[in-house]
Amino acid sequence: MHAKPDIENVMLSVVIPTLESEEGLARTLAALVPAAAEGVVREVVVADGGSRDGTETVAEAAGCTFVRSGAQWSDRVGAGIAAVRRASWLLLLPPNVVLEGDWFRAVSTFVDRTERGGYGATLAATFRLEFDREGWRARAAEATVAVSSQVFGLPIAAQGLVFSRRLWDQARRGAPIADHRDFVGRIGRRSIRVLRAKALASIANPDEQRRSEGTSITRHALAALGLPVRSS
Repeated sequence: MHAKPDIENVMLSVVIPTLESEEGLARTLAALVPAAAEGVVREVVVADGGSRDGTETVAEAAGCTFVRSGAQWSDRVGAGIAAVRRASWLLLLPPNVVLEGDWFRAVSTFVDRTERGGYGATLAATFRLEFDREGWRARAAEATVAVSSQVFGLPIAAQGLVFSRRLWDQARRGAPIADHRDFVGRIGRRSIRVLRAKALASIANPDEQRRSEGTSITRHALAALGLPVRSS
């Protein structure tokens, strides 16, 4: 039998790269509150690429560290990780993605076992992805993402990623990391675990749901297949 993880000893710094993410950021931050109350989430860094909406206001109202950077994924994530001060394990999470239930317990178990096994510089974890929409497009995209992450070890950005600072530093030696897919590729497909906890992805603008739903879900499926889509 495996020993239960000591949640009190597992600490996470959350990095959220944003760009015009006011509404999505609020939802994402709300799901982090229980983990913060348990002492697992010790800080949240919002790395923004030049938003003109209320992203900064939302971040500051929630007590996040807010940093400004270039608009590219690499700029935002790099600036966010550089600003981390409180934990050696990181959760990279895009806005508009909500982690469900006691997700932090699954993360704590992963971190605890990884550290005990001496694999902190090699292993990462991601979440199972679901969409908050009905219909065949959503279910087909979920299945595509599941195969990509579980079989090929290529989770997409919407699934979130848990990794140590040591792994990040090791992955970027020799050349800057271009984007999320480049990062998971450097980690290696056999080194990314899929947690039982779920990440629920939603569409940012409710007023445009009918028009944009199919496009948004299709973009996630294309990303899972490794086809080029516009970076967010």
